[in-house]
Amino acid sequence: MRTSHRTQAEELLARAVEEEVRRSGGRTDGQVLLSRARGELDGLLRTAEEEYAAYEAAVAAAEAERQSFGRRYAREGAGTPLLVAGVAAAAACAADLAFGT
Repeated sequence: MRTSHRTQAEELLARAVEEEVRRSGGRTDGQVLLSRARGELDGLLRTAEEEYAAYEAAVAAAEAERQSFGRRYAREGAGTPLLVAGVAAAAACAADLAFGT
């Protein structure tokens, strides 16, 4: 499991334990409950190892396919729109110079 995901899971466990201690009015030992929860988290991670590996592979594949706007624009044939924009800019400059504005 990625370190950031593990950290988030542990933070969630800590919040859940705090909430359980709060709801029990302090009758529940938070440290014992948290240690049990962490042990169960490790067990869950072992059983879900294959699924998590598939998830990471899917995320990596999606990130590899993601292209920046510039690359996607260049791939889809940006020549004509850029030519039109350039001609329009040149015509606007010529009109400004011709009318003295």
